[in-house]
Amino acid sequence: MTSSDTICQFVDTIIDEYSINKKKIRVDFFKYFQSEDIDRKTINEYASNYIHQVTNVLEELEGALDGDEVLSEAYSHFNKPELREFKSLLDRFVSGVEQYKESKRIVRRKKQKTPDQLVKGLHLRDKPFIIEGKKYIPVPTEKIIGSKSIFLFNTTTHDLLFITGNSLTCKGAKILDYNNSSGIKKSKKVIETLDRVLTMKPCNCCEIFNQLPNKKRPVPKTVSPNFILLKVIP
Repeated sequence: MTSSDTICQFVDTIIDEYSINKKKIRVDFFKYFQSEDIDRKTINEYASNYIHQVTNVLEELEGALDGDEVLSEAYSHFNKPELREFKSLLDRFVSGVEQYKESKRIVRRKKQKTPDQLVKGLHLRDKPFIIEGKKYIPVPTEKIIGSKSIFLFNTTTHDLLFITGNSLTCKGAKILDYNNSSGIKKSKKVIETLDRVLTMKPCNCCEIFNQLPNKKRPVPKTVSPNFILLKVIP
């Protein structure tokens, strides 16, 4: 395992080489860290405890370039272009450290919720609904997750709610990721409407909803517990 000492020795060698030869050093510091297989602990330790040795030199170089009398004297063996190149070299090293440190950062992935968890806050009617002697059995709520279209029926107001999109999901009592084709309409002939929805082909869902009489209203922000999940189109 490579230690912080290895990085310190490497950057000291780079500084010494430039100080002697004063020639541009072409090195990709990020690739150097990769080639040495520097692990997360080592790069974090170096960035926290040792990189100041380089940033201190950078501050001195900036001072010399800005005309500080003491620092200009200390770096008098470099002309201005050489000082600028020296500073650029160390800037690239510091950037390489930060870039490599970021690449080793642990990204904690948010645990993906199951369909049951996603619909936990969506309290729909889960018992069969009987009207005019006909029984309608609700579809399990978790089927909503990832589906393309759903039909819900309000057993109190007789509103038919149509929600469609590429992949529906839920958050609390809200159904999300639907498009503008979605909406809600009052059902006039309830039995005829429900049977038509249940027997239609999946490809005709938008057409069936649009053909229903009454004006389409916007999808409510939250779904009432009086709704029964009538049909799900995967």
